[in-house]
Amino acid sequence: MKNILCFGDSNTYGLNPEWVKGNFGRHPKNVRWPGKLQEILGSEYYIIEEGLSGRTTVFDDPTMPNRNGSAYLVPCIESHTPLDLIIFMLGTNDTKPLYSARTVEIAQGMSRLVRMAKDPGLYMGMLVPKILVAAPVPLNETALTLPDHITTPEMIKKSEELAADYEPMCRMYGAEFIDLKLYAKTSNLDGVHLLPEAHEAVAKAFAAKVKEMIG
Repeated sequence: MKNILCFGDSNTYGLNPEWVKGNFGRHPKNVRWPGKLQEILGSEYYIIEEGLSGRTTVFDDPTMPNRNGSAYLVPCIESHTPLDLIIFMLGTNDTKPLYSARTVEIAQGMSRLVRMAKDPGLYMGMLVPKILVAAPVPLNETALTLPDHITTPEMIKKSEELAADYEPMCRMYGAEFIDLKLYAKTSNLDGVHLLPEAHEAVAKAFAAKVKEMIG
């Protein structure tokens, strides 16, 4: 069996964009993209969901503790080894104004996760997994209407431009890359999260990449 760790934020957790209508909750497991990926790939693969709303690559959120991905990555990996592949889908939360991060700095944060995940010392002599980095599906302008007013035009612009900095970083550090804006769009309900059809499209895109990378 091939083990795949999916390390992401609220769109890996599966937050339902209908929260804006008062329907707070999470898409069912068989709707979320990791669950759909499991369904597509079948029983020869084991998909491990590690999604957390608000998670960043390397930044600490003063209002939401434990969101720094780099602080949790090592124990997460050690608790799930052996692993054949790690999928990172992070960066959207890093665009928030409180971090004042340029896209190149967000990509540097992602590179830290990649380098951490490639450390042979984490795997106790087991195979070091391959790494797939996804540029998340960008925000859309509906996000500007959210009641908490945290989304800015600059955030939307940064989310659209992340792929341009992620791709060369992946080449530099020996990770594979996928740009999810080629496959799906964020919901027009909140401009941030994925509806079921987008989760399915993302899962199909990942499935093709997984087959290419680890068979």
